Amino acid sequence: MGKNLRVLYRLANSSEINFIEGLEEAGISEGFVFADFSREKTFTIKPNLQKVISRGEVDGLDFSSTKKTNWESTPKDDYDFGFTILQNEIEHKHIHKAILSRKKVIDKKVNAVQIFLDLEENYKESHVFLIETPDNELWIGATPETLLTEFKGDFETMSLAGTKKDLVTEWTSKEYEEQRIVTNTIVGELFKLGIDPVISDLETAKAGMVYHLRNKINFSSDKSVLEIAEALHPTPAISGSPKTKAVSTIKIAENHSREYYCGIGGPLSINGQTHLFVNLRCAVISENQICLFVGGGITKDSVLDKEWEECERKALSLLSYL
Repeated sequence: MGKNLRVLYRLANSSEINFIEGLEEAGISEGFVFADFSREKTFTIKPNLQKVISRGEVDGLDFSSTKKTNWESTPKDDYDFGFTILQNEIEHKHIHKAILSRKKVIDKKVNAVQIFLDLEENYKESHVFLIETPDNELWIGATPETLLTEFKGDFETMSLAGTKKDLVTEWTSKEYEEQRIVTNTIVGELFKLGIDPVISDLETAKAGMVYHLRNKINFSSDKSVLEIAEALHPTPAISGSPKTKAVSTIKIAENHSREYYCGIGGPLSINGQTHLFVNLRCAVISENQICLFVGGGITKDSVLDKEWEECERKALSLLSYL
């Protein structure tokens, strides 16, 4: 029998905070899905209780972990080594781009519900969530990336790439190239499914403390949500290009498991709607620590120290509320 688990979430550009409680079920099915990057710990919360709740009701909930941990941050040397591996593969034209991530651990007991409320209030354009896992951990995040939404056969996904710290800074050719790779790969995957999507104009999207380039991509299809989601994930925004080679290179370059970072989360076919997001700007919470996962796209034009600093800025999305 699966554990009884709970999740709080508020979708991007929505005002409704949703609460779901129910039994966990291994794998992906209808309910609130939470899938890890390597698909080893994927589960779904099957709703027994499902309701929209107020911020005051959220404040009265207790989300806490009794698990003691001794997590460690990714050392700079490990990150440097991974960066060198990725750039070497890019130089030899085995890949065009890959994402390098790292962990940032804070030794502190945190109030998960308060962080959720702070994120919900400040990141209206992000998907904000707080979820209990079968491992007695909490995962929390405010992610800017939608993997797939669906309602009555109408779908929307997005390509999201490039990062800058303010609106004054100009986008460079590196960011435009990153975005082009992501868009082309997503459209290519949809073409393989016989889908001819409509791509919106390129726009700058705010995501917490940083900004990204974004194209929204819309289409209609009689394919299942899961078939399309499986084709799209992992997007080049969290893996690289070409996808399969980038993922295998990442496994060598990163000296840690991504766990639920860069996985999939969100309601699947709840009330006839699906809103799956990519789990970015997130952290795992134990009884005594919080571990943030952050990463960035490495291309031929990437500079090591700038990429490290970009990760620091992304970490501020959560760190500023600790």
